[in-house]
Amino acid sequence: MLCRFVPRTLGVRLTIMFALASSILLAANGLCLYAALKKNVMADSEQEIHMTLGATLSRLANEPSEDAVARQDPVWFDPFHAHDNIEMAIYARDGRQLVRSSGFRLEDESLIDPATGRAATANWTHDGFRYVSALAPLASEGPDAKARKVNVVVQYDYSRQRALLRTYSINVMLVTLLGTFVSALVAYSLARLGLRPLKLLAERADQVSSSKLTQPLPDISMTGEMLALNQAFNRMLKRLNESFDRLSRFSADLAHDMRTPLANMLAESQVALSRPREAHEYRAVIESSIDETQRLSGMIEDMLFLARSENRLHKIDMVKIDARAEAEQVAGYYEMLAADRNVTLQVIGDAHFDGNRLLVQRALSNLLSNALNHAPSGSEVVVQCSERGALSEIAVIDNGPGIGAEHIEPIFDRFYLVDPARHESTFGTGLGLAIVKSIMDEHRGSCSVTSEPGVRTAFVLSFNRSTD
Repeated sequence: MLCRFVPRTLGVRLTIMFALASSILLAANGLCLYAALKKNVMADSEQEIHMTLGATLSRLANEPSEDAVARQDPVWFDPFHAHDNIEMAIYARDGRQLVRSSGFRLEDESLIDPATGRAATANWTHDGFRYVSALAPLASEGPDAKARKVNVVVQYDYSRQRALLRTYSINVMLVTLLGTFVSALVAYSLARLGLRPLKLLAERADQVSSSKLTQPLPDISMTGEMLALNQAFNRMLKRLNESFDRLSRFSADLAHDMRTPLANMLAESQVALSRPREAHEYRAVIESSIDETQRLSGMIEDMLFLARSENRLHKIDMVKIDARAEAEQVAGYYEMLAADRNVTLQVIGDAHFDGNRLLVQRALSNLLSNALNHAPSGSEVVVQCSERGALSEIAVIDNGPGIGAEHIEPIFDRFYLVDPARHESTFGTGLGLAIVKSIMDEHRGSCSVTSEPGVRTAFVLSFNRSTD
């Protein structure tokens, strides 16, 4: 709710938070100092009151009677000359006023109880003055000596202390407001200074375009978090550049590989229509067009599979996979093709892992199809299942012509074919191994290839072993 009223700029937010924290600290400090000052002022006042009262009580102990107290009226106020905020009055037991200083303000004599001759309360406040009363025995002799007492009432004016505390509280508020304002200015300046590298980074990032993805942002004069942010941004630029490169190559390869069957169909159709032909000739043209259409359809289906796998929003369904059973099932689909090409299929070993059965079968199908296309007549294609450490592996091994070292790294790229004349290849579209890699990425596994040309080529799928 409060976020709506708080500016969204980081500098202003930092300024507000810093100013708020400073104001709280200044206010708390001022309150603590005010409380300490008030406590000390009140303690000094109390000490002054009780010292004055004590001195008066000591002198009264030497007076023989109430009349003697009344006769020495001016003498009682000599100690107050240095204390213009203290006044005093002395009352008899019957409530008569014996002594009263000129500044004594208590007019309500009903506060003095005639029956006891003492104030109704020992401490009270009246009309802004503090009053303290006490009974003082006189130096009388006889049977009623203990009953001869007078009531002393001391009046204390707190106006100076109140003025001091009021002035101090106003100063505390002014200092708090001024300190908050100054801290806000300092915080804003520091925030601008601290966020300057971020502003520079934003300006540099604003200049980045698709043609400048290969130019990383310089990290000069950047340290700490800003350096980490700059490096992360450069890594993002690198990934974007790689993605744009792949997209560019993909578009070029896609146009090339789709142009070939379309050009074939167009050329055959134009040749067929150039002059009247027999029915079997038209049939041959139509059959050739069907073959090219099927090739295009397969290519589009593979591209859709790759697109769906890259944009899959949910995790794939995982089950316990028996690698040997799945390999034997897929190998069964290729037995007739292998027999036609005089190639033997063999499945050996065991392995278990968590995976998606349909995707695993498709990856194996692509590898077996690729192996059979390259295996020489009379050779053997082996599907080997094994467990090694934390990995379960399925290797498809053939004895075909092999793969040159320069083709090992890009062989899983889309539309990549080892044969330079790939547009004339009858073995596929160059998407089969890219699909295998995509499937392994979805399983958080890996795929690799090792090849000794003319001797042995092995494509290996590595899965994380099942935890159970």
